[in-house]
Amino acid sequence: MIHTGRASDASESAASVGAAAAGHTTVEESPLLHSATLYENTYGDAAAPRSLDAGITLTCIASAMLVCLAPLQYGYHIAELNTPRKIITSCDKDAVHWASLPMCLPMNDAMYSLATSIFAVGGLLGSLSAGWMAEKWGRRGALLINNVPFVLGPLLMALAVSPAMLIAGRFVSGLGSGAAVVIAPMYLSEVAPLKYRGTLNMFNQLSIVLGILITLTVGMLANEGPYWRISVGAGLLLACLHLAVSSFAVESPRYLWSRNRCAEACAVLRRLRHTSNIEDEVRGWSASPVQQRSSSVRAMLPERRGILRSAAEADDGFSEVSSSADSLHNGQTGIKPDNGEVTGHRGDALQVDSTNVTIFNIFRFAQYRKPWMLVLLLQFGQQLSGINTVFYFSSSVLEKMFSSQVSSILTMMIGVLNVVATASGALVVDRFGRRPLLFSSMAAMGVSVMLLGLGLGLKLNMLAAVSLYLVVASFAPGYGPVPFLLGTEFFDIRAAGAGGSWALAANWIGTFIVATAFLPLQNLIGEWVFAIFVGALVICGITFYFHVPETKGRTIEDIARKFK
Repeated sequence: MIHTGRASDASESAASVGAAAAGHTTVEESPLLHSATLYENTYGDAAAPRSLDAGITLTCIASAMLVCLAPLQYGYHIAELNTPRKIITSCDKDAVHWASLPMCLPMNDAMYSLATSIFAVGGLLGSLSAGWMAEKWGRRGALLINNVPFVLGPLLMALAVSPAMLIAGRFVSGLGSGAAVVIAPMYLSEVAPLKYRGTLNMFNQLSIVLGILITLTVGMLANEGPYWRISVGAGLLLACLHLAVSSFAVESPRYLWSRNRCAEACAVLRRLRHTSNIEDEVRGWSASPVQQRSSSVRAMLPERRGILRSAAEADDGFSEVSSSADSLHNGQTGIKPDNGEVTGHRGDALQVDSTNVTIFNIFRFAQYRKPWMLVLLLQFGQQLSGINTVFYFSSSVLEKMFSSQVSSILTMMIGVLNVVATASGALVVDRFGRRPLLFSSMAAMGVSVMLLGLGLGLKLNMLAAVSLYLVVASFAPGYGPVPFLLGTEFFDIRAAGAGGSWALAANWIGTFIVATAFLPLQNLIGEWVFAIFVGALVICGITFYFHVPETKGRTIEDIARKFK
């Protein structure tokens, strides 16, 4: 269900501007001023719908779509060298230059493989740095800055005068891609309403496969002469588009809250949910126990109610509070919603671990150790399913039965199927849950990969061709997006960045290992190599069955507490 918002949004903004013009100083760090008791007694929010019951609003879906331009670029770059391989590596010697640039970049198979695989190295480094970026600049801010490699990478490739320059461009694009697929899912889970968190998070995977489809289409249209430069340089347009529109997306309210920008976090949350009753959702964001904070709220309620009521009258109940309340808060309570030492009313200490969680120490915390290991296995196991070998084989299998032109179209249709199947998963993930979608996908994929191996081994071209589509159709709605979704749901706000970085690092490592080992293994044991993928699916499926919890309909804090 999509809500169009309230007519009072504009009046709320105007009231805040009016209050600022009247000389009132607003408060950025005042978690107590957003407690349930204060809202109910002063603003009358108790009658409003709860934010935890909200649907997907236009503000939420618009922000998600703008942010998803980042994983869209990852999808575009990951497949950009698949189609134009021949025209990049060989050309007519009599046509040496085009617009002062070489018509092609002659290189052997090893060099071209390096240009393809160096993308994963950049992705690994980008993933490991993404958590730090998201904590330092915010989710939206980090994605905005991350457009720098998305601009430089396509420029280097489109203007390449040597294989080394093409390789450098791929590496730089990999840096941006690695960070994008960590930060974007994190953002989507943090802005999504509880009931539709799975659906909104799957926008990430849907954007990736849509990016792959776009690059396959562009590659097919530009697969002639020097036009491969247009194909590899088109990513620059996506980066410029993202730069132009990303500021229109709201920042993650959970991130704002973790940085003590509490009034701003609550204002953003109201916009995302289009309701003023946000108390239940905000309550779960604090690292300190709710009971400890609420006792301080009740103690301070009489002396603050007058200030809050005046603020409510000034802006219809939604402006930020004056500086006198801020000084009262800072001078007497010291309570913070973030990790770190939390103090009670008038300085009574409530001890909370203040150690920052990073990629270097996350596994030292007992409450994060199991989810950390699970997200590593989910992402690494995804690559052990052999999904990338399907795309590797698709063109060669189809060319055995059809002409080059027809096989190119059928290969593009695999991309279309990928998009449609991913979209179908997004529609049902919040209805049936993560576990049913994950296990049904893995089971169907195991059968499909086995049929693909049989088709290739027994030279049954039609069976192999059909199996290609079956593998994609079974992978896309479940085993493709669900690991990304679970990776954002297993960690609370304190460990979200570090956990996300490690998850995608495991994915990149798995990609590199499978890509490196597949051909040698195939030469050694033939099509029995697909039995390894089936075995990995079985082992991972059994492990996930006993250890991966269902997260549908549960808050991220509740899920994180399950692992303690």
